[in-house]
Amino acid sequence: MTANISAIITLLLALLAGMNVEPTPDPPVTETWQTYEATAYTAKCRGCIGITKSGLDVRHTIFDEDGRNIIATDPAVIPLGSVVEVRLADGSTFEATAQDIGGDIKGRRIDVLHETYDGAIEFGRQDVDVRLLSSP
Repeated sequence: MTANISAIITLLLALLAGMNVEPTPDPPVTETWQTYEATAYTAKCRGCIGITKSGLDVRHTIFDEDGRNIIATDPAVIPLGSVVEVRLADGSTFEATAQDIGGDIKGRRIDVLHETYDGAIEFGRQDVDVRLLSSP
């Protein structure tokens, strides 16, 4: 927000001075990669309701409307609605959106939504790298 105010002030000063200056766009959010512990969960379990904390119905999908994986996060670390890139140990990456929270999801930990219980068990617990792409 401070960068936006600075850009507006610069633009106004340039206009007042009679100059024609293009505003500088805000840089994209590209935090450095940080190591997180990743676990997996499914909406198809006894006691699960299939509705994320943000209200998204995941009873029939593990993706958001833009095709990104759903993850649960500690909203104090990765706010709900944030988009992240996750890099697994094998080097593969995927984009995910923070749409859920969990009682055990604290600090640098994410929980990746899987379609089946078996898929969640196969994913297991692993260290991943995460970087923030956008935040609400």
